Amino acid sequence: MPFDTLVYCEHLDKAIDCYTKSHEADIKPDEKGRVKSKFIEKNRSRMLQMLDYYNYAGVFMNQSHNLEKSLEYFEKYYNMPKNPVFTPEQTDSIYKADTKGSYRQTAFNVTYLNYQLKRWADVRRCADVALEGEDNLRDLYILKMQACTELGDSAAWLATLKEGAARIEDAGFLQNLLYYYVQKDQPEEAKKMADELLQKNPDGKGPWYMKGCVELNMTKDYAAARECFSKALAIDPDYVDACVNMGYTYMNEVYSKKVNGEWKLDRKNVKQFNAEFEQIKKYYEAARPYFEHVRELKPDEPKYWASSLQMIYTNLQMPDQAKEMDAIIESMNK
Repeated sequence: MPFDTLVYCEHLDKAIDCYTKSHEADIKPDEKGRVKSKFIEKNRSRMLQMLDYYNYAGVFMNQSHNLEKSLEYFEKYYNMPKNPVFTPEQTDSIYKADTKGSYRQTAFNVTYLNYQLKRWADVRRCADVALEGEDNLRDLYILKMQACTELGDSAAWLATLKEGAARIEDAGFLQNLLYYYVQKDQPEEAKKMADELLQKNPDGKGPWYMKGCVELNMTKDYAAARECFSKALAIDPDYVDACVNMGYTYMNEVYSKKVNGEWKLDRKNVKQFNAEFEQIKKYYEAARPYFEHVRELKPDEPKYWASSLQMIYTNLQMPDQAKEMDAIIESMNK
């Protein structure tokens, strides 16, 4: 017969309902309180064969753009091992035997469908279930954060962002977390947050990067920032964001010394000017290899390195390289 998804889903619901009722009737005590079951194994065997069918139904409904029904069937699939026909031990065994991660994927599907339907409380609830696994973590944290925003729960939003930053070391999460504390002008709270991330994951590159960003952008302790970025780069020498910010520790310190008057750069005092300029060149020379490495890592994304290298080459009196950067910057702006 031609395949009909609606008929398939309708008969699937009827079949599961019948086997469930059969099991319930089979274990019901008689008038003397005795249970004489005959069909437990047969009902259980048939239900085992049908475990994946609700998953198919969820996919079929999703392909038909019926989000409500898709959500319903994915939830039924996820909860099918909890059917009373199975013992608690069998339920645990079914979930543990899911080596392909189908149930974890379904937990994500249910979260995302609730997101599409704007059921924010359900998004947060389902995301917590899905986050017990290790799949789709970045997307799940984003969905949960959006749900917290829609529910007006800023404390839960921040807690979710912190958890995501600690768990998956996503650069975007770390930057958003830093931006939150910068906007609030809370350097001490930011340092405390960075230390908490390090306590949870002392061997992770992300927490060291985060602490370096706090020192660089909020406390302006450039030496401390370099120490943190060095530790992140020791874990991952190709960590682009750490390379970029390590370079900025030198360039920002030059700017800071100019602004606070430590370097006068008075051309009338030639001796002092030349001495200060030689010190400045050392900073730019220190920053240079980090941005050149970023260029090697991201040759097609000059936004990461062109402007910084242009400034570095100019101050190091490398006119040919500076002109090359000028041309690249000009092409970026077209």
